[in-house]
Amino acid sequence: MSKRLNILYLSPRFPYPLVGGDRVKNYNILKHLTANHNVTLITLYQGGKCSQEHKQVILDLGIDLKIIDLDPFQAGMRAGALTLAGYPLEIGYYNNPMFSMMVEKVLKTQKIDLIYGFFLRTAEYFKNSELPRIMMAEDCRIIYQKRSYQESTKLYQKIIRWWEYKKLLKYEAEVVENFDVTTFVSKNDIESIKSFNPDGNYKLLTNGVDISQYSLPEYSYRNDILFAGKLDIWANVLMVNQIVEQILPQVWKKFPNVKFNIVGSKPPKSIKKLQSKNINIIPDVPSLIPYYQKAAIFLHPHSGGSGIQNKLLEAMACGCPVLTTQTGIQGIDVVDGESVYLANSSEQFIEKTIYMLKNPDEANKIGLASHQVIIDTHSWESIYKDLDVILDDLMKSYEKVIH
Repeated sequence: MSKRLNILYLSPRFPYPLVGGDRVKNYNILKHLTANHNVTLITLYQGGKCSQEHKQVILDLGIDLKIIDLDPFQAGMRAGALTLAGYPLEIGYYNNPMFSMMVEKVLKTQKIDLIYGFFLRTAEYFKNSELPRIMMAEDCRIIYQKRSYQESTKLYQKIIRWWEYKKLLKYEAEVVENFDVTTFVSKNDIESIKSFNPDGNYKLLTNGVDISQYSLPEYSYRNDILFAGKLDIWANVLMVNQIVEQILPQVWKKFPNVKFNIVGSKPPKSIKKLQSKNINIIPDVPSLIPYYQKAAIFLHPHSGGSGIQNKLLEAMACGCPVLTTQTGIQGIDVVDGESVYLANSSEQFIEKTIYMLKNPDEANKIGLASHQVIIDTHSWESIYKDLDVILDDLMKSYEKVIH
């Protein structure tokens, strides 16, 4: 696109530091957009005041930055009130009056050509605008919450997630029609949302990896088993518990000295207490890359959710052999036994974990093949091209209407 656009970009979460797949995606999309367009970013920030250091990283991209503080207590009260009016909790939680006022102010005082929303949580702020509108929904929230409540073992979790699922059935299926384009990270998510609303304009915009950072190690020796991610997320806690309680006891009978490293941010008490002779809890590390590069297996018994697993993209980019499920690998173009190992029960995870530990050369071949998959299909450069096509087609369609 030759024309430089004035873009209003809305985010429910400050896109830095780069911890978590949503921040990484958000930051890299902003980085690309500012290289070609003028971007005003309105973003919520939860957790006190945003540091000047973090602000400067975003400002250095050339962004007109506007930060709205999000108070968790007030947001929780709004979510409770709005859910009685039919809104999902996550929509109500991020429905901030100051954010809404800032959106209105920018639209009144600046010439905006396009509005871009990151996550369904921004939908209320621009769903009724007459400007070109792109919603980066990422995953189908209906399916995410449906799988979540089905997999929940605690009654209160099951009730909350069932309630959210019921609210999303109506809200998400209807709201997507308000946007010119809604993007998702996997074909699975697109097919899922189509089953609830076949009339939306859905496009694939997957997630990427900076290949220059997530690279193959200089050494080839790998040992131990790894799980990594944001450890305060309920789905990750479930996976860790399954590994420790159902999989590792049988693996340790064959390989009593193999270590299990649990690496990531904000481990809850339930995970911290797992620390033992064979289990290492490694919290809040500056980078996961060294752990991906050393692991013999990235063990990931995923059983629910939607979207794409960014930690698997990162592990594969580092050549780490991955053992996961079909839902865990959705959105990534792999072949079982060639670029990844798949299992669908604890028994299969036990069997294949033991096989990979017994046959490290075979496992490393899987890792090398997965590294190539990421280069071919999940580099940021390829994703930027897809985004440019979406933007170009949308703006051309508006120009035809105007003329």
